[in-house]
Amino acid sequence: MREFQYILVSENAYQTNDLINSNISVINYLRASEVNDDELHPDAFSSYCVDYFFTTLKQDGLASYIYKTKWEIELIEITHAGLSAIGNQEYTEFFEKQIRKVKLFSKIKLDKFLNAKEGSLKDIASQLEDQQHKSFTSDLKADHENWLRNHPDLKAVTIEEMQSIITDFCNTENPLEQ
Repeated sequence: MREFQYILVSENAYQTNDLINSNISVINYLRASEVNDDELHPDAFSSYCVDYFFTTLKQDGLASYIYKTKWEIELIEITHAGLSAIGNQEYTEFFEKQIRKVKLFSKIKLDKFLNAKEGSLKDIASQLEDQQHKSFTSDLKADHENWLRNHPDLKAVTIEEMQSIITDFCNTENPLEQ
């Protein structure tokens, strides 16, 4: 199976500490080009998932993250692996706590929440919500940027080089499709 071999970012993003957003742009472009998630660089994709978790948590809360992801186990495992790799202990432990909490939640109640219209089951959402992250002293975004910056597979290139690398990858036959 083919796999994108880089965490690809623009040189500008590298210089301006915007690695997370540059990685997200590359992942979004690859996905829009019909590259499957399992063909993406695993750490690039876990970075993407961690950012989605962090952004949703900060903007909409934990219950919204659980709802929006439908608590899909593979996505949760990828996000957990990314948090662990980044090494931010507070957010990793917080996420692990949520995994345990959701596992203890009644399957019927969780399914009811995940299949309802968003925001309609406030009583269940309030049971899933956890505001502990608001008191954290660590900076997940800074830790995430540093992890990407120091990743051995990070490749910072010009936009033209980026387009060429992505085009070459997208035009490569997937051996499983032959």
